[in-house]
Amino acid sequence: MPSKVIESFTISYPPSARRNKVEGYTEVSYDLNEKGKPFNLRFTRSSGIDIFETLIEKKFDKWKFEPATLNGTPIVQKNLQYFFTFSLTKLTNKYPEPLMRRQFALFYKAMRKQLKEESYEKLRESLTVMENANIIRYSENRQLWLLKYTFLNKIDGSINDKINALQQALKDTPRVDKTKKLHSKIKSNLFKLYVENKQYIKAYSQYYDLRESEFSDTLIDDLAESFEHVKAVLASDESLDTTIRINGTELLTHYLSRRMFKIESDQDISFMELRCGEFNVQLNYTENALYQMPFDWDNCGLVLRAPEGTLVNVKEAAIQNPL
Repeated sequence: MPSKVIESFTISYPPSARRNKVEGYTEVSYDLNEKGKPFNLRFTRSSGIDIFETLIEKKFDKWKFEPATLNGTPIVQKNLQYFFTFSLTKLTNKYPEPLMRRQFALFYKAMRKQLKEESYEKLRESLTVMENANIIRYSENRQLWLLKYTFLNKIDGSINDKINALQQALKDTPRVDKTKKLHSKIKSNLFKLYVENKQYIKAYSQYYDLRESEFSDTLIDDLAESFEHVKAVLASDESLDTTIRINGTELLTHYLSRRMFKIESDQDISFMELRCGEFNVQLNYTENALYQMPFDWDNCGLVLRAPEGTLVNVKEAAIQNPL
């Protein structure tokens, strides 16, 4: 059973940040001990504003959890994540800070020009700058990641980077028909990428998520043949063999469709973890080791960290079939 929050801590907006109209977005990772006490706080994405990180560090010990358990015994749970958003305005984009919006619009216009002129190295640098800026307003965030997705298609970027870009673009909840139509199209493209990358379980769930979306009827019709292929693969016991190139994304996630797998890599894998629903299990990477998941573990993503350019081969098989 995963851990549960008993008492969360709240952070008051720093008066100095409010006066200076400073906003930020911070992502942290942490571990929980057997008593439910958090420890080993790491900032995996910084806002760039020291006062926000300082406040989180001061309040961190106030967070109380019911510990995770395995067969009724409390256990350590590692690499949990949480996001802190420091915003002076509502995240609906209805009342955004005008200056911030104008600055983004100018930068975005310049990036569109770089894309049109095929100035890909300049555009790569610009995208890095904007990603590090931790944009917290949803409409700008969506524009940024869709631009990156287009850029990745132009330069033949890795499938996993394209998947990550589209996942980031879907982070907000659409409120108007125009955005709902766009979200349906993004989900359709995600389905195609999951199929191409042999992430059939994820493709299956993505299809049904798309089917529940508004304005998806024509998109569903276009995906019917691919979906029949997905169902056929999942109903069979055939083994799956996928090669992944790690480019750009710090953590790469590959959703598994079988319960046995092994990995081969041309460079060292420094971090490997299974994320199955609400719990994470960290693994030690051993070349050609065979891993087997229990039958009650579903929708598991294999998360890897390795040097950029690493080629990782993932072989999957049903438990009754050898690898």
